[in-house]
Amino acid sequence: MAETDLKNFDYEAFAKDLSSQASQVIPADIKKPDREFVVEIIYRFCKMAGDALVKEENSKLNAQEASLVTQFIGEWIFHKSIDIIRAEIDPKFREGILQKIAFTVFDIAKKAIENKIPQEQLINLVEAHVKKCFQKAISDLKEKGNITEQTSSNALAQSNIDNMAKEQVEEETTAEIASMSDSKIIKLASLAILMKNFSSEKTKNILMKFNKPERDVLIKYLKMPDLEKKLDLKATMKCFDEIKNTLPEAVVVSYDKAFKKLYKIVKNSDKNEILSIIRNERPTVIEFVLSCYDKKRCKIPAYVADVISKYLEENVS
Repeated sequence: MAETDLKNFDYEAFAKDLSSQASQVIPADIKKPDREFVVEIIYRFCKMAGDALVKEENSKLNAQEASLVTQFIGEWIFHKSIDIIRAEIDPKFREGILQKIAFTVFDIAKKAIENKIPQEQLINLVEAHVKKCFQKAISDLKEKGNITEQTSSNALAQSNIDNMAKEQVEEETTAEIASMSDSKIIKLASLAILMKNFSSEKTKNILMKFNKPERDVLIKYLKMPDLEKKLDLKATMKCFDEIKNTLPEAVVVSYDKAFKKLYKIVKNSDKNEILSIIRNERPTVIEFVLSCYDKKRCKIPAYVADVISKYLEENVS
């Protein structure tokens, strides 16, 4: 916003914009009446939040910060409304759940911004409180007999925010694969022919040396039956001659060395940043990284430990 004075925050227009954006990304499996509910509830709660922020006496927020609080509310109401719709929570209980979430986000985000907490930590803090609030709301409904144990479990298993993050990664990977040259595709296919004769351990080691789009292509060809018959023999033989330039050099990987490297990175980094980096990783990866805090080593293959330590080294600021 050009003006940062809180009185210049047009919260009604901002709420309309957030609900309009949400309408464009509602998953295809959500039916029309529920889609309308999602758009309407986002607009209403964001407008209410904006109104409360603007009218608060002696507010410490400016217009940009107020819009950030409102945006957090819109995003989390979007994700959790999708979750409760997919869990088939009775419509009469939906607004109550979302209202608790909206109040939680409003309170946590506002206080965090007032206390100048860095945005990355703020995102993690809000997410943690939203999850806790959602679990409590679902638990209360179950205890009152308003929903069944099965519905409760189904609701808690939903995570639209994680689904969308996964879809985004997959779309980016697909785009990267589509942009690969034909020569690279042929080289990867030729390499896959060779790898079919390798042990599973050696195959894993090689796959971990490639970036995700290239790794996905290799896995696709490894699973393809009669791959040899589908490739041009002359082109394949040429690739075999060049394969040494494609295949990364073998490296002796030490679990102890990888763990020590990871421990040093974790020890000298902000824990919230570490948690943010690994939050969408597999449970084994998260367990391995978190083991650095209590020095209780989580045994995983050495090559995986090495990849994780390098990944954190590259992503920690």
